[in-house]
Amino acid sequence: MNKLVKLSLAVLLLASVIAWYQPNLIYNTKDIHDFAAKFPALVSFFKWFHAGKATNSKVEDASSKDGSPELAEPTRIFTKEELAKYKGENGGDIYLALMGRVFDVTRGRDYYGPGGGYSFFRVDGSRAFVTGDFKPEGLIDDITGLGSQDYIGLRDWLDFYMKDYQYIGKLQGLFYDADGKTTEYYHDAKQWIKEASNYKEDEDLFKEKFPMCNIEYKPEEGSRVWCSTKSGGIQRDWVGFPRSLYSADSKNIRCACAQETDLNDSLLKEYPNCPKDATSCMLPK
Repeated sequence: MNKLVKLSLAVLLLASVIAWYQPNLIYNTKDIHDFAAKFPALVSFFKWFHAGKATNSKVEDASSKDGSPELAEPTRIFTKEELAKYKGENGGDIYLALMGRVFDVTRGRDYYGPGGGYSFFRVDGSRAFVTGDFKPEGLIDDITGLGSQDYIGLRDWLDFYMKDYQYIGKLQGLFYDADGKTTEYYHDAKQWIKEASNYKEDEDLFKEKFPMCNIEYKPEEGSRVWCSTKSGGIQRDWVGFPRSLYSADSKNIRCACAQETDLNDSLLKEYPNCPKDATSCMLPK
């Protein structure tokens, strides 16, 4: 069956369903697409129609250095001036950039379009995603010098957009050059995020090893710390013994619940006047 006949059948089928179900949609192509996507039979039909049809956009076959497959990379390159044009005026498309990657966020028009709460993200305002500084001087792509939690936040934001929106191109700037190739800054940023993620993993493991104690204060009695199988928000099958936990530089101290096998750790100190095997200790006033 030639493509013209296929197309005619597709349009006739979809138009018939829409005209019966919700006729006001026939004037809006985006709504037609969204409506069709709700019905598996129609989706299958359109896949059948488009079978073997080449895509209009070129993609690169990307793979990570360790040989694991990655999503194909779009090759469209935007300048900052070009990107700024896609701000959703008069029903137009809305594009957003994060760490040099450009996403089509048109379907989030209520948020990213004119007057929307996130309309200022039409430029690459990567830094503002985690700092909350939405003034012009804060809406920048430079993410140098952020804290570990900020880099983890950027990683999570990027994961969100890669999952929920279409990745359509790259922005010429700090992260990509005019040819769409990654810059030295891109690799620096990737390393910052990797180090922050590793630190977070190590920190989480440390918190699981030494969960925080429960604590309460009564004016007439003072402060009490104690351990349970849920203290510190760590669900476990052991209770632990309250100890002062010092950081490696001894600048920070907190109460931790330690298992018997870890009580000899050099970072742990016993509370004064508290039995070694007690699960609850009164702190000195």
